[in-house]
Amino acid sequence: MFSPEELKRILQESDVIKNVSIIKEAKLFENVYQTVLQGELVINERESFVVYIAVPEKWYRDLVDIYVADYNELVYMPHIDNKGKLCLFETEGILIDQNLPGIMMQSLLRAQTILKQGFSGENKNDFINEFELYWAQLKDCRIAHLAVETDRKNRIVKGGIKKSSKRKKEKQIEYIKRCKKAPIYIGENVESLKRWNLEKTPVMNIAYFVIYSEKYIFPPDIRKKLSIDYLNALLHFVPEGELASIMPRSRQDRIIVFEIHQPSGQTHFVGMYIKGGMLKETSLEKVEELQPLLMERADKKFLMKRVTEQDSENYKKRILIIGCGSIGGHVICELAKAGYEDLTIVDYEKLTEENIFRHVLGMEYVNRYKCEALNTYIQKNIPEVKITTLAERIEDAITEEDINFEDYNLIISAAGNHNLNRWINSWIQNNKIKVPVVYLWNEVYGIGNHAAYIKYGNCGCYECFFDRDEETGELYDKTSYCMRGQIITESAGGCGKTYVPYGNLVSLKTMLLCLKMVKNIFEENLDDNLLISLKGDSDYLEKHNLETSGRYLRQQEQIKILTGKQFVNINCGVCNDCNGK
Repeated sequence: MFSPEELKRILQESDVIKNVSIIKEAKLFENVYQTVLQGELVINERESFVVYIAVPEKWYRDLVDIYVADYNELVYMPHIDNKGKLCLFETEGILIDQNLPGIMMQSLLRAQTILKQGFSGENKNDFINEFELYWAQLKDCRIAHLAVETDRKNRIVKGGIKKSSKRKKEKQIEYIKRCKKAPIYIGENVESLKRWNLEKTPVMNIAYFVIYSEKYIFPPDIRKKLSIDYLNALLHFVPEGELASIMPRSRQDRIIVFEIHQPSGQTHFVGMYIKGGMLKETSLEKVEELQPLLMERADKKFLMKRVTEQDSENYKKRILIIGCGSIGGHVICELAKAGYEDLTIVDYEKLTEENIFRHVLGMEYVNRYKCEALNTYIQKNIPEVKITTLAERIEDAITEEDINFEDYNLIISAAGNHNLNRWINSWIQNNKIKVPVVYLWNEVYGIGNHAAYIKYGNCGCYECFFDRDEETGELYDKTSYCMRGQIITESAGGCGKTYVPYGNLVSLKTMLLCLKMVKNIFEENLDDNLLISLKGDSDYLEKHNLETSGRYLRQQEQIKILTGKQFVNINCGVCNDCNGK
């Protein structure tokens, strides 16, 4: 811990700053600091500017703040906020050396560079890189959530404002002030507003203009109120005929959104709430009030930028998921979060209390069909996903032609039931359906997780995972990590209440195997059928007096991958091994 006197002495020894003094009240713009020092930051031989060096309590995490004392007297320049604080460093993803004197000196050198480049105009284009950051600092700026299709045409979109009622003992002026800060929600159409539960909110017409400029459009000076001149300069980019057809000429309150395309290819979204005003040619006149709106983008294209690594065209692939239980629930939710837009989910069972500790859904959805409950959950939380639900057995859905496997780009069987998976595999193979299938299943007590990729025409199929005991003739699972012949189910209350015990974490592991496999399928990285097996811990299995299989004991690696040629069964009566393939 350094005292203010020690920090002052350290700074006085530098040639970057001079005339250093300690500010007794360590507070700036309602921010309380551990220490605040004042000094003259040297820009060149003739110029220096008074700055405040503010050391927060958690400087080891937040670094040091530097403010320009007479910010309003400076030319408008990037990297300074509306309080005069300089934006020095991004702390995300960096390691901070716990050296306060070093941090202070690095901060002063960075501040010196920002001011030098600001006066020379060298960093002017940084305004473009951080356009929305400056727009957000305009006086009375208000949040607007925006979910529209970008880079289209000038048009009318829809919006709404959630208005709250006046609170008890709230003064009228305070209520009006609070209403002016209420978020605005903007969507392409009335349907798109449903994500924000605006059913009882009056729908507004909002003017949406797409601007392409050959010269850079810079953000307004954040030290001043947003001007009508700035608004009209943007309106001049809109053809007069389109402007008149989209925006009413009469005096009324209105909202305008601009999608600004800069020469560099960058795009900015800004908006304005306008009280009063008459449209005359391409300008608004007699405006009573102009409030900037900060656009918080909520369209899928923008939201997916943080998470996606794949071609957006794959989002449009049609995926059928069979089974909405512990594995299927997680898979369906994560596919939606991964951006896939067209899902069909099938499950005839209802969610019960017994399910909730290993299911993505909880008590709110008990006694509802799992597929319909998942649809409700996803529609409430993840935008722009089309889900078709079918609450019936997949065998009935196929034989009664409610579903045709060939209508999909991928089939995922997440039911975790070998008998059902064998039926699906047999139907696929017998009907020569070339849609790839991913089969997923867990093993008892988390001893193993499995994902299989099977495509008709490749060597091996799901039936190849099974064989018969030479002595007893009994069918058994060759992939299992649990020795055959043991009872692996438990009962929750008699006939029809048996289950294979495993935890939620086990299903999450299987879901991760699935997502990686789906990505590889759509990116066409898989040439052969595959079986991927993840070896789990045997502790729980052994505590319940169960034994591991020979496969478990022989496998040294945690993940085992077998191709179709490695797991094919020459006695398989379904795919007839690799002959002719």
